[in-house]
Amino acid sequence: MVPAVTEGGRSFKGASLYYLHDKRLEGEAERLTSERVAWTHTANLSTADPDRGWRIMADTAMRQGEIKAAAGEKATGRKLTKPVYAYSLAWHPEQRPTKDHMLSTALDSLKAQGLEGYQAIILAHSDEPQQHVHVIVNRVHPETGKAATLSNNTLKLSKWAEAYETQHGKIYCNKRVENNRKREQREAVREPRKARAAYEFDRAAGNDSIAAEFIKTNEKQKDAQLYEIGRAIKESHARQWEELKRVYAATRKKINDHGQTLKTGKAAEIKDSYRERWKTVFELQRIERQTLASREDSFLSRLFNGLSLLREICQNHEGNAFLITLSLMSRRGHMAALATRHEAERRDLAREVRNVTKEAQGEIDKGTRGDLDRLRGQFLDQCAALRTTQDKQHTEQRERWKTRNAERKAALAPYRSRRQRDTTRSRDTGRSRGRDRHTVQSTGRRGPGMRSANAPATPPAPDKPKPD
Repeated sequence: MVPAVTEGGRSFKGASLYYLHDKRLEGEAERLTSERVAWTHTANLSTADPDRGWRIMADTAMRQGEIKAAAGEKATGRKLTKPVYAYSLAWHPEQRPTKDHMLSTALDSLKAQGLEGYQAIILAHSDEPQQHVHVIVNRVHPETGKAATLSNNTLKLSKWAEAYETQHGKIYCNKRVENNRKREQREAVREPRKARAAYEFDRAAGNDSIAAEFIKTNEKQKDAQLYEIGRAIKESHARQWEELKRVYAATRKKINDHGQTLKTGKAAEIKDSYRERWKTVFELQRIERQTLASREDSFLSRLFNGLSLLREICQNHEGNAFLITLSLMSRRGHMAALATRHEAERRDLAREVRNVTKEAQGEIDKGTRGDLDRLRGQFLDQCAALRTTQDKQHTEQRERWKTRNAERKAALAPYRSRRQRDTTRSRDTGRSRGRDRHTVQSTGRRGPGMRSANAPATPPAPDKPKPD
């Protein structure tokens, strides 16, 4: 049993392009066939499809902060920049383990490193004489968001592999046993040789397609940051408008309420100022009623009262014949005529109070309208200033996007131009071959240096006889 740990990586896509597909041939940018993959298995993932699995692992790694917050973990520590952890387990060529044994061994190796709760993809390759499996692990825990600690993982795997060979009755790597004994005795052990699995992974991670993918990921992150800035600006602008409208409505209501309070207070003040006049009117009317009653004892007194009331009734009622006759006939008529005059006096005084109150409240309304007009003018000025500020921020954001688009285009230009050249070369080659086949099959005409597939080869010309 030979475990080999690769250097940590940043891209699950890059790891999947290498492990889940065949090796690239010379000159190929990438290869998407999977003939060397014997079988795959996923651990702690909601899917058995490895292509979906690595995407879920990448999403988990990108959402590490959200997962920590949801789990109640503290957002402390350095940001995890290399969430991809990969290693391989290889058996001796004379060993022929079954798929179930290889899978259980890989799961046991995860447990030995304390990674049994982390997302992982386990796969077997069939392109080497020795049977082996590869394990791709997401260092971000799917439930807590904590990053797996990989300190001394190589030593853990070494001791686990020694225990595995001991358990199965044959030690294939005596050097490992010797090194582990030295480590237990605190002796230094140096292994300058780099494992082949690590070498192949590093070489695969260094090709142009993976580098382009890293650059694309970096550019997407920058785009996302700029997009977040734009979204924050948009939300801030909406809050500013809502706050401005809220303050305007609240101030307008305050002015109206204040005006209404002034009007109510003014009406009460005017009412109090007329209180003495009302008191005087009521007192005079009471005296007149008493005087009229005292004069009704004799005929001459009733006649005098009737004539006095007749004059007042004619002035106030424009010669109402019924009231005039009634006033001259009985004492009751005299009292009714006096009550009519008293009621008219009270109506006149009440009308005067209403007119004075209306005039005073009108002045208050005029002041309130002036305050509201000034408030609206200030509101419109603030709207114009806010619109100018926000337009300036929108313009700055558009300029930032122009700069970001130019930077992204410059960063991806080498890979796009290379891809375009490869695509153009492949398309031109295909077209050329298609035209040649069409020419041969349909017209029988052949290009230079071409012959029909069924035509016999042209025999060589006979040698010319040499002169004697």
